[in-house]
Amino acid sequence: MPRRLWIAALSVWPGMPQVWSGQEVLGLILGITFAAILNFAMVARFIWTESFASGWPDFFAALAICHWLTSLGYTLWWVWLCHPERHRAEIDHLFREAMEYYLQGHWNEARRRYERILSMDETDADTFMQLGTLYVRVEQPVLARRAFRQCLELEGGAKWRWEIQQSLTRIGEGSSS
Repeated sequence: MPRRLWIAALSVWPGMPQVWSGQEVLGLILGITFAAILNFAMVARFIWTESFASGWPDFFAALAICHWLTSLGYTLWWVWLCHPERHRAEIDHLFREAMEYYLQGHWNEARRRYERILSMDETDADTFMQLGTLYVRVEQPVLARRAFRQCLELEGGAKWRWEIQQSLTRIGEGSSS
């Protein structure tokens, strides 16, 4: 819960919560767009007052306010309704199901559940690790390498470093023969 409140507090500047939560591209788009509109509003109102027609400074100011409110609304909506912490119970349920299917040898069902988890939380290192292990099992080394690399890039992936190195070594030996 504190992470969600921190993200909401960052909403003072559009794009900051998205950058902080891992949505860098969206955050940069929102932040740069807001900064450009705000700069136009300030330049039109206070610096080059003669360069713009009479309605433009008000238009840019209104556009900046609308952009800020829209970004704030989107961020609050995402934090309260779509944030991965909100889906934690469903993610845990899907993870348990995926593990059951994996242990029973139902690879496609397990893969679907892992992918569904990642669609809800793309920062779940444990799921990337399990997905990579599944790809090793079904002899898809390219997908396994990709899943393992994504796992290592995540904050929680460091705990799997040794296991991933061992799996990558085995994949490399298996694909060269």
